[in-house]
Amino acid sequence: MDVGVTLFLATMIWTAGVLCNMTTIQPLPQASNGAPTHSRPLLLSKLLDPTKSSMRGEGISLRGKRLRAVTILEAPYMMRKQNDKGEQEFSGFVKDIVDKLSENMRFDYEMYVVRDGTYGTLTENGTWTGLIGEVIEGRADVAFAPVTISSEREQVVDFTNPFMDLGAGLLLKKPVTEGTNVFAFLEPFRNTVWFSILGAIFGVAILLYVTSKLRYKCNVGKDDYDNDAKFNFTNSLWLTYWSIVRKGGEPAPRSLPSRILAGAWWFFTLIVISTYTANLTAFLTVKRLVAPIKSIDDLAGQTAIQYSVTEGTFLYSFFKSQEGTGSVYERMWYTMKANDRFPPASMKGVEMVRNSHFALIEETPFLEYTVRTDEGCELMMLGKPFLFKGYGFSTRRGSPLKKPLSVGILKLQETGYMSELRDRWWPKNGCPLDGQTSNVDKASALGLEIFQGVFYVLGAAAVLAVLVTLVQVVYYRFIKHRKPPAATEDKPQPTHYRNGILRRTTTDVNLF
Repeated sequence: MDVGVTLFLATMIWTAGVLCNMTTIQPLPQASNGAPTHSRPLLLSKLLDPTKSSMRGEGISLRGKRLRAVTILEAPYMMRKQNDKGEQEFSGFVKDIVDKLSENMRFDYEMYVVRDGTYGTLTENGTWTGLIGEVIEGRADVAFAPVTISSEREQVVDFTNPFMDLGAGLLLKKPVTEGTNVFAFLEPFRNTVWFSILGAIFGVAILLYVTSKLRYKCNVGKDDYDNDAKFNFTNSLWLTYWSIVRKGGEPAPRSLPSRILAGAWWFFTLIVISTYTANLTAFLTVKRLVAPIKSIDDLAGQTAIQYSVTEGTFLYSFFKSQEGTGSVYERMWYTMKANDRFPPASMKGVEMVRNSHFALIEETPFLEYTVRTDEGCELMMLGKPFLFKGYGFSTRRGSPLKKPLSVGILKLQETGYMSELRDRWWPKNGCPLDGQTSNVDKASALGLEIFQGVFYVLGAAAVLAVLVTLVQVVYYRFIKHRKPPAATEDKPQPTHYRNGILRRTTTDVNLF
């Protein structure tokens, strides 16, 4: 019995010693006034604070911490504006994210702008520039900026979970709208269709004239009803014309063959006019753009338009790393190096696009914002995005800031706050991304240039009518009346019997 008690007491003493070693005292972060707070055992601290963990990156809480952050000025992520007090302050998409993280996680921060204005690239001497260099050198705890996550950067810094997905796209100045054709009213049909319609007009007119003349010569039909004698070639051509413009005229077909032919012709003109009217509406109201480049392959395969990427960005490093790969990106890199037109900042690249024949290769969120907010709607995005990546905040390698910031970003995404910010900073009702129209909510008004051809045709017809009138007046007044009048005799009009009915033969009907 004494041995059992002794063993039990020894076990209790050993257990108490282990617990004492585990419950070492750890000071809590100091309060904002600098006074130390009460300490508590580490084991209890872990139990009471679920954000604490022994895993790397989870050993601290950001509550009460003050971070030194670096950023870069680029709309709409981070911009400077003047507040009501006349002081300069930051604003933008990333600023709103950081403010929300600061509010939820109870930390403070101070932020400064990177001196060289770049995101960061690896130099020849092995050092990094821009935001990445600031974080590596320890001058900043974190880079609160849209830093593209790449394998090269991941080797020297840590990234939080991405807060935005992106791709690479092309920015080009909107090409001049196709010049309005003087005869724009002819555009709904191709030339082959117009010539076919013109051939059908003359073909039907000739067929109508031949059938009518044949019936008249062969005394077919009823003379008191049929009007085959009136369908000379001129009147036949006139019928086919006024039928296609949907206006009535004389003479009207009365015989059965004429009505069969005219009925089929009227059905033909109904389809043609309906199709023409529908196509004419689209051709006159939709302004089409002729885009010289439609993809990254088109850009690489031409030399008329110079192109480049912004210096110091992920895309700059990406194209530079393609040397020796034999890919289309390598060919593009050598072309960009030969042109040597790398803009120092993204907005400088946009100005180059505006002022010259130049294409900028940039990340799609920036391009979307730039095109949507363009005052003159002179810019457009081309092709499909490529090189899909993500934006994240960068910290030093092994920094405990990565985990809590990543968790905070995930929570903002789960609550829909990120989508709300995206809708706030990227307008949906601005200029169209493809540049097809200056205002997507307002129909384009038709200008006089659209109707020039119609006015020209009307004017030409008016001039022709006046000339024909003058020629006829001159002929009948000064030429025909000078001829001596031919002797006229009262001769009986020749008559003949046709179909048992006495008919008078007249020479007034012009059968051609």
